[in-house]
Amino acid sequence: MKRLSPPDRVLTVSVLALMTLGVLMVYSASLSISEVRYGDPLRIILHWVCYIPLALMIIWGLSRIEVTWWRAMAFPMLLAALLLMVLVLVPGVGKRINGAQRWFSLFGMTLQPVELLKPVLFVYMAYYMTAFPERLRQFATGLAPMLVVLGVALALLMLQPDFGSSALLFGVCLCLWFVGGVPMRHLAGLLFAFVPLGVLAVVAEPYRMQRLVSFMDPWSDPFGSGYQLVQSLIGFGSGGLFGVGLGQGVQKLFYLPEVFTDFISATIAEELGLVGMLALIALFSVLLGRGIHIALREEQPFQRLLVLACTLSIGFTFFINLGAAMGLLPTKGMPLPFISYGGSALIGNSILIGLMLSVQRHRPENRRREKPAGGKR
Repeated sequence: MKRLSPPDRVLTVSVLALMTLGVLMVYSASLSISEVRYGDPLRIILHWVCYIPLALMIIWGLSRIEVTWWRAMAFPMLLAALLLMVLVLVPGVGKRINGAQRWFSLFGMTLQPVELLKPVLFVYMAYYMTAFPERLRQFATGLAPMLVVLGVALALLMLQPDFGSSALLFGVCLCLWFVGGVPMRHLAGLLFAFVPLGVLAVVAEPYRMQRLVSFMDPWSDPFGSGYQLVQSLIGFGSGGLFGVGLGQGVQKLFYLPEVFTDFISATIAEELGLVGMLALIALFSVLLGRGIHIALREEQPFQRLLVLACTLSIGFTFFINLGAAMGLLPTKGMPLPFISYGGSALIGNSILIGLMLSVQRHRPENRRREKPAGGKR
């Protein structure tokens, strides 16, 4: 039986620190809402905490699986993930929340199949580019097959609809193709074709246009379309250097919608101040930097691309969430990794961390070597 190296300490500690911060902030932000909604101030936080042991088991379990298994199972896992994406759209099978059909309801938990699609798609893309590197030079045999797979995934996401996850997957795959050796002329042509489609997808839906308008000038309608962003900015501005104190925030008292999910960073800024936000950014910087470090140290192309994709996915989600809460990007329903309330996102990000640790723990030079009996000869 192969001896595994211990999990990377820096990566592990940063993830545990983010989860701990998430528990504290969800607890603080959800007390009043949970009391009014359920008559129990602890119901939301207790429901959230139940996901954490599952997330830790997923990270530990996946880190022990040999990396070659992921490579061998790339295509079957992709088919299974796409099948789940189809099933969630079936009335009576998928669950509709706030006008979007993105969830399965299982044993009292809601799960989004897109969180399973992300890692599986990254495994497949890394597999295809490293298994058939000679095909990448030609569009028909290189980028085109991968583009078909991504196109099917994006089409299913847009039917839910989930524009944010679509943009995230496209961005990560684009970076992966660039690093993996897809010719620049093919990527340039892809951008030339897809940017107009992205613009069309935005203008085709009134609610997306409304988000764009409120992002550009939220104060023009502070009690309407710009209300959420205005309240988020008030939270950021109220914290000062050290914040008003954990549990002492005001915006969570029914002023800021989604206060313990998509806009939990505003709660952190209000209650922990600039110092708390810098600590949050530092933790994510350590996590992302360690992911890039693991990828750069990896000699095998498949493993290197897989770790890079997982790191980029977490990093892009962090930047999109924080940018939307601070008014730097249009508001988008994307949770802050390991911090925001939401079991599906926590499980999805834990799968990504598990894959990263799987690569790191199975790297030959990381394994401890036993000394020969009798010492030196």
